[in-house]
Amino acid sequence: MSVSSAPVVSPSLLVSLAATPWLITIVTLNTANDLLEQLGLASEEIFRGDRLPILHLPVTEISTTD
Repeated sequence: MSVSSAPVVSPSLLVSLAATPWLITIVTLNTANDLLEQLGLASEEIFRGDRLPILHLPVTEISTTD
């Protein structure tokens, strides 16, 4: 009986299989970060003062009587 010292699965294959989920996670987080940044910029545009309507409120004078 001879015992083979060669690994059943090559280490480079194991490293590539372990790296794939990390790369997918990094790409997903980058995409989510970009989307959230764009959402924040869009919400700033909605609430910017020059886009809001002008409200003409009646001015009432308060009389002070002593």
